[in-house]
Amino acid sequence: MLTGLFACAPKPTSKGYLLGNSSIKGNRVVSDSELEDLIPQRPNRRLLGLPVFPYLGLYRFGELFYNREEKQRKVIEVTQNYQKESQEHANSPRKLERIQRRYAKKLEKAQARATEGNFWMRVLGEAPVFYVHADATQNAEKMQKYLYNNGFFDAKVTFKPDSIFKRIRVTYFVTENRATMIRNLQYQVSTALADSLIKADVKNAALQPRKRYDGDAFEEERIRIETLLRNEGYMTFSRQNVSYVVNDTITNRPTDSLFKSVDVRVRVDLPADANKRYTVNSVSFEVLPPAGVPDSIFRKDTSTFQGIKYIFSDKKFSRKVLDTKMQVRPQTWYSQKKERDTQQQLSLTDQFRFVNYNYTLDSTGGGINSYFRAIPLDKYQISTDVGLNVIQLQGTPGPFANLSYKIRNVFNGMENFEASVRGGIELVPNFVGNRQIYKSEEIAVNTSLTFPRLLTPQRLFKSRTANLNPRTQLNLGYNYVNRPEYTRTNIKINTTYSWQPTTTTLFNVSLVDLNILNTTRKRDDFKRLLDSLAIQGNNLIYSFNQSFVSDINLSFVYNTNPIAGPPKNARYFRVALESGGTSLNILPRQQEAIRNVFGNDSLQFYKYIRWNADFRRYWATGRRSSFVARVNAGAVFSYGDSTKVPPYEKYFFAGGSNSLRAWLPRRLGPGSSVPVTYNNLSIEAPGELLLEGNLEWRGFLAKFFGDINYALFVDVGNVWRLGKETPDDQRFKANRLLRDLAVGTGFGVRYDLSFFILRFDFGVKVYDPALQRFVLDELKLKHLFRRTEANSLNINLGVGYPF
Repeated sequence: MLTGLFACAPKPTSKGYLLGNSSIKGNRVVSDSELEDLIPQRPNRRLLGLPVFPYLGLYRFGELFYNREEKQRKVIEVTQNYQKESQEHANSPRKLERIQRRYAKKLEKAQARATEGNFWMRVLGEAPVFYVHADATQNAEKMQKYLYNNGFFDAKVTFKPDSIFKRIRVTYFVTENRATMIRNLQYQVSTALADSLIKADVKNAALQPRKRYDGDAFEEERIRIETLLRNEGYMTFSRQNVSYVVNDTITNRPTDSLFKSVDVRVRVDLPADANKRYTVNSVSFEVLPPAGVPDSIFRKDTSTFQGIKYIFSDKKFSRKVLDTKMQVRPQTWYSQKKERDTQQQLSLTDQFRFVNYNYTLDSTGGGINSYFRAIPLDKYQISTDVGLNVIQLQGTPGPFANLSYKIRNVFNGMENFEASVRGGIELVPNFVGNRQIYKSEEIAVNTSLTFPRLLTPQRLFKSRTANLNPRTQLNLGYNYVNRPEYTRTNIKINTTYSWQPTTTTLFNVSLVDLNILNTTRKRDDFKRLLDSLAIQGNNLIYSFNQSFVSDINLSFVYNTNPIAGPPKNARYFRVALESGGTSLNILPRQQEAIRNVFGNDSLQFYKYIRWNADFRRYWATGRRSSFVARVNAGAVFSYGDSTKVPPYEKYFFAGGSNSLRAWLPRRLGPGSSVPVTYNNLSIEAPGELLLEGNLEWRGFLAKFFGDINYALFVDVGNVWRLGKETPDDQRFKANRLLRDLAVGTGFGVRYDLSFFILRFDFGVKVYDPALQRFVLDELKLKHLFRRTEANSLNINLGVGYPF
């Protein structure tokens, strides 16, 4: 065996052979992934599938200078020192507490070094995983039990170990035999009302006739029946009251069928203690004093609204608004779902630290009294954020600071007001020619007022959206950018309605979105650059005219990704539609009125339609690995203006850390055109049509205060122009699509601290549409970072995953 950074084809040791990969053969219905999840042992990781084991090599390297007996003596020494100091200060509780804290950390570190090894072994390396015959036997038994639980009553699983590259590889042979199907499904319910409720919802049953026998479905059916009855007033009903009778005698009858059959009877017993249907006699909602403050110093304000009793101690909230969140109502049947929905809706208002629910039985014994109690969050909250701005293109970090101030329950209707001020300095390359680095100053002021309901005329949609976390947000913002070439301001007014029909879907609608863009100063050489670009077909010049941009937009998001935890099979889909200048079509004299307000006859207006769709698919391939595919497309169409261009911010761009990572940000395309440059500096390349696809394999590399992960990726895409007067090499043509698609590949390193992910992606070009040729073979190791080469290594720095 070779020791050091790599280990190749390890030799057997005194403990036996190392474990190799496992494989499963013979299964036809049950997938490999289901059976592989039953195998807890994982062989040592290899490098790109080759018989090279770098992590095992690092572990072996650490063993060369590791003395386990010495580390165990250190544990004993730390323990003895702790006992000695504890005895010396036995009469001083404060000193004892400090001693305990100090030695707890020392002992934890010493024990880790004694049991897990030194830094090379514990952090960088990976301990050897040996083949154990008993483990393989147990795995085969678990597979057979799993198959039985999934309807393969006669399944057999055997295994055969085989040595390969001086490791033991285990092959599991699965014989499923005939599957067992559910022929007839019958419900036997002890009460008529419960029977009608269960049978009315039978279409949602986990057990269905003519489906394969599945042991997990039996437990799912118990949960369904329990949830259904608890939502209909049977508050004390438990899933333990659901049992099954499976008639498997017909499985032994001679038959030529490909399947066996069983009859299933679902027995639902409602004993006296579970057969009572409870009504909600009364509902109370109480806002308690802040945590740690006795409520005796406050005078409680008690009132009733719509049959619900409200009790306020320190802070008051609008009863009318709270009433829209209260799903539990007096004189209705108890519902577990309504109870949990009420807690969730109250928590989502960002007003309460926690919301607790309990109940008491009414003296008559036929109903319950419901109580919701909440502790409010602080009314005023100040938060600060400082860091560094990093840009990809020849950038240097620049500082920024953000200060935000939040006021909760502004008008006692659970409204939140938030104001933030952000100031930053970016060190950016000179835009007009030389590569001198200079500072760009930015100041942004944003204010927002959020209402926990939809503010619509005549309370439109109020009842329909009350339980969908509705929000109305009014925004007013001001942005100031000062660069040597220009000074630019933007005033933004926005109103957004949002609601969540389910935990995986979100709607946003903005009926008012106004932007007033103004470039108050342009340097002479910068003006000449804009004129030069306009001649070449780049519309950057319009972005620096005084402009009035109004639009209506809506978006829909579907996301099944977990908020936290390991990767899982999930989907993400976002579609956004936007109509700019719509009101100008309805009120044609609006332009003249707005120009009079600003006193500028040359004020520019825009009319356009824009859409964008982003779809992502995530496949979990292991405990810490996943495969991700993404398709991103969009288009913008301008109409009704002499310039017939959209605002520059509404164009699409390709290239950068969240796009094609082998190209600089916004520098790819359009089409097969060569990059537009000015004094050897490339200029942004806007497009009106975007087609983009990404494939990425993500895996775990090492652990060092956090997870160090890796990624291998392939990016494909480009942007195009759509106008008839557009140069031929920039215009989209279906018969030239494949030749215009840029292709890049590379690898990435991500440092995941759970609350923060720092990402480095290194991309190289595979096919360059501007050169119309394959350029991967032109990458020169001696000139990896030389931009003048046809291909070079492009480094992307980002925060979070690219998609």
